[in-house]
Amino acid sequence: MLKQLQTALVLPRMIMTVAVVNADGTVTASSASGHTIRAIGSGTVGDHIYVQDGRVLGTAPDLPFVEIDV
Repeated sequence: MLKQLQTALVLPRMIMTVAVVNADGTVTASSASGHTIRAIGSGTVGDHIYVQDGRVLGTAPDLPFVEIDV
């Protein structure tokens, strides 16, 4: 039961683009939908990164984004 609760509470991993590298060890990143957050970690402006729970997990591949309505 605890594992089910932990799985349900885990925030999703998002692919974002670094917009600003801040001097305090954080980056300001934006998603494809325009959502902007400040995350702990490093990157270079224009890099695609994985972000989860306010932390940079690493670099993400630069793949095209496609949204399909069903």
